[in-house]
Amino acid sequence: MRDMKTDFDIVIIGAGLVGLTTALACAESGASVALLDRNTISVGADGRASALSSTSLRLFDNLGVDLRGQTQSIRDMLVTEGVPDAPWRLHFQGDVDGGDLGALIENTSLKAALVNKVKSSALITTHGPIEIHDAVHAADGVNVETDQGTLTARLLIAADGRNSVLRRKAGITAQRFDYDAASLVTTISHDLPHDGLAWQRLISGGALAVLPLTGDRSQIVWSGKTAGIQAATEMPEDSFLALLSEKMDGYLGDMSLIAPRQNYPLRLQMADGFTATRLALVGDAAHVIHPLAGQGLNLGLRDAAAIADGIKMARATGQDVGVSSLLDYDLWRNSDTRAVGLLTHIIAESSRLNIGLIGHARRLSLALTNRSDAIKSNLGKRASGEGHDLPDLMQFR
Repeated sequence: MRDMKTDFDIVIIGAGLVGLTTALACAESGASVALLDRNTISVGADGRASALSSTSLRLFDNLGVDLRGQTQSIRDMLVTEGVPDAPWRLHFQGDVDGGDLGALIENTSLKAALVNKVKSSALITTHGPIEIHDAVHAADGVNVETDQGTLTARLLIAADGRNSVLRRKAGITAQRFDYDAASLVTTISHDLPHDGLAWQRLISGGALAVLPLTGDRSQIVWSGKTAGIQAATEMPEDSFLALLSEKMDGYLGDMSLIAPRQNYPLRLQMADGFTATRLALVGDAAHVIHPLAGQGLNLGLRDAAAIADGIKMARATGQDVGVSSLLDYDLWRNSDTRAVGLLTHIIAESSRLNIGLIGHARRLSLALTNRSDAIKSNLGKRASGEGHDLPDLMQFR
């Protein structure tokens, strides 16, 4: 780092989707940012796609992240126990303003847009690959010691994932529940159009999500017991497609795999606090939830927008960004994250326990919820992140 800037308002550790977005959100307020990652900060390989809520799309628009031509609008969202026209169903059409229910984007496309924007910012300095040795608090900031020298900052943001070293070093404990389950992810092409429908079918022991991508393509996210998901990952391709078609009732016609099958272990994990002295946790460092509702990334993006709100306020009032920006962040993000995490946990557990009264209660709740416009509206607002305390970067401008 010789002859390079070493003093910043913010140092962010971790350049994944949330870390990159957090860097842009902090820089938008005029703060100087250093973004560090142990790997080269580039697009990389990722076969997954993400569902972006309306507020997340608004965040990227306000940050000037160009996603044109990369997203597939979600026009309908359907949760069923059985085939798409089953009586046990919950159907959402359009958001509260009558528009789309968000959009799907492949993670590589989103990361490419974020990396491009970050590297064009005059306020963001990137370092990667770089090894972080320690983070030591000083009287008025944090010294981040690396294999390439020391950086100083007023605030340190941990975006270093579910096994966050910074979280553990700060003494922040986390509650963890392992589902003994995994999620198989792949991409298919198909003969019939998806028409922008995101369909999630609750099946014995898990759930199967069919998520629309651009063109006649869809992402498959199949969650279930670890052993079963591993077997589905390893079975011959033609056998897998036959099984998948049976689970989908053939509603997309003939299908072919166009991406490898990958699987990921599932857990629910919540940090017991999202802040410590001059430290904020964002994304998976703060919370990991079951993927069945597609809300994990959206929660992390709301973290990014919320911490940026605090930084903007601190800078506008001449206060220390490493202190005043954290005052409301923990409470603000804790309530939202725990509510969404609990909801997805209940759905995941009720799907796993597909027996007797539990199964009947779940089917009945789907049908009754589908008949209540008020409940559906509240669920839609929760999923989209809309609310009276929406961060500035997620509001219309």
